[in-house]
Amino acid sequence: MFVQLNRDFVGRKAGERLDLSDTDANALIATGTASPLADDPLGPLFQASLDRALAGVAGQVQSSVESALQGFAQAQTKSRKNALPAIFGPGTAGDPKRTFGRFLLAVRHGDRKALDDMGSRFVEWDVEQKAALSTQGGTTGGYLVPTEFHGELMRLVSERSVVRPRATVLPMATREMEVPTLDVTSAPSAGDTAMLGGVVARWTEEATTLNETEPTLKQIKLVNHELSGYSKVSNTLLADAQAVGLDALLMQLFSRAIAWYEDYAFLRGNGVGKPLGVLSWNGLISVTRSAANACSLADVAGMYGRLLPGAGGPNVVWAVHPTLLVKLLTMTGGDNVIFIGNDVRSAPRWQILGHDVLISEKLPALNSLGDILLMDLSHYLIGDRMQVEIAYSEHVAFLSNQSVWRFVSRVAGQPWLRDKVTLADATTTLGPFIGLSEG
Repeated sequence: MFVQLNRDFVGRKAGERLDLSDTDANALIATGTASPLADDPLGPLFQASLDRALAGVAGQVQSSVESALQGFAQAQTKSRKNALPAIFGPGTAGDPKRTFGRFLLAVRHGDRKALDDMGSRFVEWDVEQKAALSTQGGTTGGYLVPTEFHGELMRLVSERSVVRPRATVLPMATREMEVPTLDVTSAPSAGDTAMLGGVVARWTEEATTLNETEPTLKQIKLVNHELSGYSKVSNTLLADAQAVGLDALLMQLFSRAIAWYEDYAFLRGNGVGKPLGVLSWNGLISVTRSAANACSLADVAGMYGRLLPGAGGPNVVWAVHPTLLVKLLTMTGGDNVIFIGNDVRSAPRWQILGHDVLISEKLPALNSLGDILLMDLSHYLIGDRMQVEIAYSEHVAFLSNQSVWRFVSRVAGQPWLRDKVTLADATTTLGPFIGLSEG
C-alpha cells in the first residue's frame, strides 16, 4: 500500500511517499504518521506497461491463429476432396458449383433445378429407337452433358485419340446429314484428271464448238451411331465422394472410354451400327510387303509414293501397332544408316519422312494388312451429334451395393472420298489412306 508521511519518520522526510506492507501502512495511518494515497502513482505506469505487453501477446496469438487458419485453408484447398477442379479453370479459378462432378451428383439425385441451371435437360432416344424399346421397361433417355463440360470432355477425348484431332469434324443436328463432295474417284480418260471432279478442257480452234462439261457432285451420307458405356461405383465411395472426386474419376473414365472405342471404329469399324473405318473402306490402298514379317524402308517409301499429292501438315500421320516397333527401330537407309533410332544414346525420333508416327494397339498386329498405316486424316469425316447423355441407376447392381453411371455418345464417321483416285494415266491410283499388305 502506498502512503504519504505527515511528519518526519525514522530518517524519512514529511511528504515522502512510501510503498509499505498493508500491516505497516495501517500502523502508520493509525498513529497519524502517514496518510493513505487515494491514487496509486505507479498504477498508471504498470497498467500501461501491462497493456502494451498484453497487446503484443494478443497480436502474436492473433497472427499465429490467422497463419494457422490460412495454412489449413490452403491445405484443404489442395486436398482431393475440397479442391476446386483445376480442369475447369487454371489456378483453381473454377466455380465449385458448376463442375462435371456437380452435374453427376445432380443427375444422381434427380435435381431438375440444378440441372436446368447448368443448361442440361432430359432427352429421350430417337423416335425409331424408342419404338424399338417400347415393350421394355426402364428409363429411355438421360441428361445432356452441359455445353461447357461437353467441350472439356471432348477435349480430353481428342488428346487420347489418333483420328479425331486430325479429322474433319462436322456438327450434326439430326441423325443423318448429307455432305457434298466432288466425284474425284471415277477413272478418267487418258490425258484427263479426276482431280477436277468431271470437268475437262480441250484446245480448240477459233469459232469451234466447246465441249460441254460440268462438275460431278455427289453426296456422302453421314449417319450417327450410339456409343454406350457404363461404370459401376461403390455406394460407400459415393457416400463419401464430393463433386471433385467424381470429376477426377468419371470425367477421365468417360473420356478414355469414348476415345478408345471411337478410335477403334474410325480405324477398323465395318460401318454396320458403327462408323466405317479406314481399314474397311473400299478405297484403302494396299502396298505389297517386301517380305513376311517385314517393315523396311522400301515398304514405307512405297506407301508414301501412293499418298495423294498436296498432302502435308499435322493431319498426315503414320499409325503402327506396337509389334512393329522393333522393325522401325532397326530400319536402315542408304549405307546401312539407322533410319529412326538414329542414336541409341537418345530417344528415337518418331517420324518417318517428316510425319509423326503414332503407336496404337487398335491396329492389327505385325504381318497383317494395316499393321502400319499412312493416313491423311483431313479426308476422314466425323459427325458429332453434340450430345453426350448421362444417366444414373441404383438398381442395376443393387445386390452388390453398387450404383451405375451410363453414358451415351452419338457419332458418325467415314472417309470423305468414295474410293481411291485414278491419275491421268488411267492406271495409277493414289489415296489418303495406305496400308502395308498382309505378309
